Amino acid sequence: MVFSDILKTSPLSRLETEILLGFLLKKNREFLLTHPETTITPGLFKNFQTLTKKRLAGWSIAVLTGEKEFYGRKFTVDKNVLVPRPETELLVEEVWRTVYNEPSDADFFIADIGTGSGAIIISLALEFFQKDKKRFNNIQFRGIDISARALKIAAKNAAYHKQVRNIKFFQGNLLEPLINRSDWPNLLNDNLLIAANLPYLTPQQVNSSPSIKKEPRLALVAGPDGLKYYRQLFRQVAVICQDKEASPKRKVVLFCEIDPDQTKSIKALAKKILPAGSIVIKKDLANHNRLAVISC
Repeated sequence: MVFSDILKTSPLSRLETEILLGFLLKKNREFLLTHPETTITPGLFKNFQTLTKKRLAGWSIAVLTGEKEFYGRKFTVDKNVLVPRPETELLVEEVWRTVYNEPSDADFFIADIGTGSGAIIISLALEFFQKDKKRFNNIQFRGIDISARALKIAAKNAAYHKQVRNIKFFQGNLLEPLINRSDWPNLLNDNLLIAANLPYLTPQQVNSSPSIKKEPRLALVAGPDGLKYYRQLFRQVAVICQDKEASPKRKVVLFCEIDPDQTKSIKALAKKILPAGSIVIKKDLANHNRLAVISC
């Protein structure tokens, strides 16, 4: 049996078939496209059938291959983390832009809440490390997640991208691991940027979407309205903004990825809990409301 034979009989799309076979053969798609006569051994075909059954059962290609590209880089993923989405790259871009609108010697503390695979905070660290060492040296990078299993994946990705020394990861709920540290008061003079791609789906949304049912529920569901964790985070940020009075020039900016249908409710929630703050909604490449940027 050769590669071209499997393409004719696979129940998966041509693209997914190519990706899975390339993964099993340790070859890229370009190789397979130019070598349709590549031999597929019985053992490899059996493995392909196993992956095919999992794919048809709803497992994502990323989880089956153990990797996903995000912001032009590869990240390890598994069933314990949310697979990074292209629309989340907007969050990275907006944090980057916020830093670049400040003087190059400004100090920043960037916290990635619900870091999962670490794709957001690692991407930010790499962008600054590779493109602007001066700004990079003035930034502290932190990743927080309540899941110990997710943090293991984040640490693995940080090691792969050689950012272990530059990013510190903590386990805990939202900002609690940072606020409860003895060195937190020393950080209050830094500009604080909080990147939050928290669970924001309702149980109904998850149950009606076969494509995400296999992903960790802890990383998806956030109560009846999808805002449970943002509600908690906003209350934590409100306390931080009150402490800001001692350093009035310090920026506190919160970047929240949302479902487009949550636009009105996230605005109302911000106005209620962070009344002194301003909110701007950013659209993704599909022109959907995707990111709420709240400054206080």
